[in-house]
Amino acid sequence: MEDSNYVDLLAERRKSSDFLWASRYMNNVAPHPLPPEQNWSRNQAIEAALLHPKVIGVIETLAVSRNIDKSTLIREAKSMLEEMASKHHSPTFRWLAIIVVKVLKRILQSFRVNVKYLLDLRGKMEHSNIQYVYVPSHRSYLDFILMSYILFNYDMAIPNIASGMDFYRMHIVGELLRKTGAFYMRRSFSTDQLYKEIFKAYVASLMEHSDRAIEFFIEGTRSRSQKSLAPKFGLLAMILESVYQGKISDIAFVPVAISYDKPLEETLFSYELLGVPKPAETTTGLFKSLSILREQRAHGHVYFHIATPLLASTFMETTMRQMSALSPNSKVPSEVVENIAYAIIDSHKKHTVFMPINIIATLVNERIHSHPGDPYSFDTLLQDYCWFKKLITQSFGASVYPKIENVEEELYRKSEKDEIKESLHTHRNLLTLDGNNLLTIQGSHRELKSTKTIRVKGHTLDERTIKITVPTINLGIYVNPLFAILTKPAIVVFSIHCTGLSKDNAKEQYILLRTLLSTEFALPTDHSQQMLINEFEKEITFLINEKCFRADNNHFYFDSNTHLRSLLHNILLPFVAAVYVTSLVLLQWDNTVMDTLTDQEILKECQKRTEILLFQEESLVRHPYSLSLDLYSSTLISLSSYGAIKSSEGKPRIYECNRQRLSIIITELERMMSQRPLGSYMDILNMLVHQVDNTLQAKLF
Repeated sequence: MEDSNYVDLLAERRKSSDFLWASRYMNNVAPHPLPPEQNWSRNQAIEAALLHPKVIGVIETLAVSRNIDKSTLIREAKSMLEEMASKHHSPTFRWLAIIVVKVLKRILQSFRVNVKYLLDLRGKMEHSNIQYVYVPSHRSYLDFILMSYILFNYDMAIPNIASGMDFYRMHIVGELLRKTGAFYMRRSFSTDQLYKEIFKAYVASLMEHSDRAIEFFIEGTRSRSQKSLAPKFGLLAMILESVYQGKISDIAFVPVAISYDKPLEETLFSYELLGVPKPAETTTGLFKSLSILREQRAHGHVYFHIATPLLASTFMETTMRQMSALSPNSKVPSEVVENIAYAIIDSHKKHTVFMPINIIATLVNERIHSHPGDPYSFDTLLQDYCWFKKLITQSFGASVYPKIENVEEELYRKSEKDEIKESLHTHRNLLTLDGNNLLTIQGSHRELKSTKTIRVKGHTLDERTIKITVPTINLGIYVNPLFAILTKPAIVVFSIHCTGLSKDNAKEQYILLRTLLSTEFALPTDHSQQMLINEFEKEITFLINEKCFRADNNHFYFDSNTHLRSLLHNILLPFVAAVYVTSLVLLQWDNTVMDTLTDQEILKECQKRTEILLFQEESLVRHPYSLSLDLYSSTLISLSSYGAIKSSEGKPRIYECNRQRLSIIITELERMMSQRPLGSYMDILNMLVHQVDNTLQAKLF
């Protein structure tokens, strides 16, 4: 990644008055300049949506089918719009800015943004006639707060922010967020035709008649795993309609890659992945969460990388847009929507900033698998840290903990030794050096003693399982960001499961495994077989250059770099194991014993089967991260795309299995998983240093 000139936005705030900063005179740059008569107010946007031809058409149709008066449906539609429409109020934002900046200064060491590029973008907006859309990655509830903070700090208009109904239902807070730009959308409304058309009409009004940008999360929800999720297409398609139909000249999508040293929801993420539902968003819960203020600067650093905008017009042929202008009911082609969505995700991956903890966690994961019973000392960790950091920065162009420009050099120019020490201090709840200077994993789970019953989404796990799984998933959450650059080489390594494998077999294994992991790692699925082969050739060339493999007479053989080959193989283990277990469960499903194949029952049975296999000595499943429910959910989507299962329409979805395809998958995965590592997390179950987290119950309940 190029030198991005990061600036710590909190450095200046630690020196001067927050009140004067928040109350300063501002001349906000509007990303979509409009003449006054075209820049609609909230009430104008609501009225225009009610008068939209498609909304009127749906109201008339429903009035007939329901045998009710149109006025009843009009009132219903207006109520929907009042629920969703934003209500910008500058004084509210200014007062909240004072509170937010004080909280950020308390919980973070720094908040780093590539400001030079942001200011260049600001300059372009002043002379632009297109609409802008901010598309951040979604890693924490802090994302949209920090994005608004950046824009406010540089006199850029606060956007219209797509928000979920969870926040709307929060007493007082929901209305405050509305006044700071939030507009609300229901999670699912495909079957509610009136709400769907009302929402589309409102989005169109924001695109065409608001001088503010729109901001939304292409992944749809927070990534609890801290890696890219497969994109959602619904809202993106609605946004694109305005340019597709010629109502605006173009849209510039601005990807923003967000990296957290330590997400605020760190502990909760592990439990959510295991099926413990997240606490409901409530105002009371918000105040309880202020316990994070107790420990100063405990959440380390945050990086925001503002990337080069992607113009919608470059994904649409001119003839395509001309034809759509002649047909008002035409929809944006699905391939256009998907291509833009994956281009945004690829930008997030390319511009991800990696923290020292990401490298440390990846190395610890490898150490457990390849050197059982021999944990890192500080010196051996430092040696491997320097090696791996050099590899990913030089071979992948990755950015690891880049410097900042607005502090004295001696304060930011840290050695690798200092980076490790600072990171271990920030993450001492997870990793720490013991009295012998050996790195140990902390057991962060405590048994919950409560009369309340938690309705878990999956199987109720045994206490000993949770004891090893919670810290393992916690560690995995910090490994996962590196999949932004390591996914494809890791799949190649896993595909060449034995020395002497033929090139043709290796390519077949790669295509199969990449297809089965496409949803999990947000990889496009519409590539031709030749494109996938080209992808394989590129990655194997890199691995041959790194001496992981050598090619001879149309076969691949293991080469001398066992360290990198083993590391790449072992980070992929839990994901492949989850696909294997899911396929096994589906193939062996017995309708006389088990319920119908619904999502809920499949996830529950997969988690139950994985727990059993974890404690079997000869099992191919030995990584506790494989218990994450998200892995089974993404596998079901990929298996559907592959044709191994078929789902019914409606809810709950019912699945039918293609037993032949499932059998092939299981056979191939067993072959690839036969190269077992020397050790596993199960070997350290009894060595975990057990911590007591007195705040955990409050967070869960």
